Amino acid sequence: MTVITCPHCESQEGLYTKERVTGPSTPHYTKEGHYAEGNGHIYESVIHSGGKRTYCIVCKEYIGKSENLISGLTEEEALN
Repeated sequence: MTVITCPHCESQEGLYTKERVTGPSTPHYTKEGHYAEGNGHIYESVIHSGGKRTYCIVCKEYIGKSENLISGLTEEEALN
């Protein structure tokens, strides 16, 4: 597994993309009005767009094209 290192600050803390997220969402709340656990379903109907450029979490500098850096796996999938 290759670790991505920022060419600007040499951080290996991770990266992010800037995306637009749209669509319906139905978050659930407890009887006390608190945000309920297990609200993962709220992301099932949303649409992501953009995210073509990747940035360093630490220094916020551009690292490269997302298609060349992002694997598409979840952290759990990558560990198995």
